[in-house]
Amino acid sequence: MSDGKHGPSPSLRPTSPSTLAVAALVGAAFTLLLVARFYQEAPDLAWYNSVVVLALAALLAWLAWTTRKALRPSKKRLQTAAIDGTDPSPAPGRLDGPEHALQIARFAVLGKAASIAGAAFFGAYLGFTVWLAIQAGRLTAAADDLPPAVLGTVACAVLTAAAVWLEHSCRIPPQDRDDDRPDRP
Repeated sequence: MSDGKHGPSPSLRPTSPSTLAVAALVGAAFTLLLVARFYQEAPDLAWYNSVVVLALAALLAWLAWTTRKALRPSKKRLQTAAIDGTDPSPAPGRLDGPEHALQIARFAVLGKAASIAGAAFFGAYLGFTVWLAIQAGRLTAAADDLPPAVLGTVACAVLTAAAVWLEHSCRIPPQDRDDDRPDRP
């Protein structure tokens, strides 16, 4: 929405499950069409491609875990703060300043992009896996390509899940401030 002076305000909405489903369906349909026509010219599937995708998923999961830990105070810190009367916010220097907010925003964009790409590649690997499973009885090469295709399907599903977790971890939790509470005068 625009106020007339500054143009539309930027927003980044969470990736919806329907977006991920459409990306996966498009990837599967596109792959099924291509593989049925060009399987003989396609290179052999390699297992190490899936290892790279799993490594990327592990990196995104680590970023999600550390971001979530930084943005949300732990239960232990909340209990200690309640007893001591101290501030339960993250440790000094962890998230203060605009550079940290920009980093969190970048992580959110990375999570959104990786979730959509992971879903599209999940669909592509799934379409390829289905076609290979159907053709495995007829073609020896299809039977040989089936295990790496299944591994790729699983790796892309893990990548998508890690990316969605990263995107979710970048949400700022609501703050309970005394002046916002309706029970206070």
